[in-house]
Amino acid sequence: MSLITQQRKAVGLSLRACAHLAGMDHAKLFRLEHGHLKLKVNDVLLLARAIGCKPSELIPELDDEIPNSPEEMPT
Repeated sequence: MSLITQQRKAVGLSLRACAHLAGMDHAKLFRLEHGHLKLKVNDVLLLARAIGCKPSELIPELDDEIPNSPEEMPT
């Protein structure tokens, strides 16, 4: 089970509800959780916001220096 799936379930979010909060299609979230689609930084930021956690909690390899929201990403 992916960390995204674990974190999502830990806060009681269904796949559809989490996808809705993240502004993505539930099929995309399914593919991300199962490793069928490459995870992009923006996806991590949107999912972290939807789940209510830090991006580094979804991807431990990331350090705390990455932005905590899409709005904080450099342009």
